Amino acid sequence: MGLLSKLFGGDADKEKAALDLLKSIMGGAQEKQEKKQTAETGPAADAPAEPKQERPVYAGESGFSWGDDMPDEENQYNYGGTYQQYFENIFRSDFAGVEFRKEEVDPGRRIAYTFYKNGGKALVVELMTDKSDARKLRESCRKEGVPYLRFYFDHDVWWNTRKYVVSRMQKVLNG
Repeated sequence: MGLLSKLFGGDADKEKAALDLLKSIMGGAQEKQEKKQTAETGPAADAPAEPKQERPVYAGESGFSWGDDMPDEENQYNYGGTYQQYFENIFRSDFAGVEFRKEEVDPGRRIAYTFYKNGGKALVVELMTDKSDARKLRESCRKEGVPYLRFYFDHDVWWNTRKYVVSRMQKVLNG
């Protein structure tokens, strides 16, 4: 488990969650293969086969960051550090001119980043577990009129690809 330990900084709970996710993904892949074999041996076996698709086609604006197969693009799981390091690297490199401050709202479960532009709050980004149903920060931002984005760092088959994270933030910060 050296890779998982490196990815999650030795946090046993996060390592177990990641391992469970990988097992569920692999189970889904095995189930798909079994269905495919059943279909090939059934009555439609004489029909021409559809071309094999290596990666799923993700539909919709946000669809390019989710699916059973890990995208080729950089994402929080193939990044060489923790999910926090991954997001902070994006913040520093893709939004270099925007100051941000980090606040551990609920350590291990929720982290908030407040971005400042032109002397005021421009955006609040919350990284949180999908096991949390916290809404206080989002509601506070709504009342203040400050844009708010949320990224789940442990949502099943959700990759948080770099393109997805950057495009959501650019809409707010550059829009």
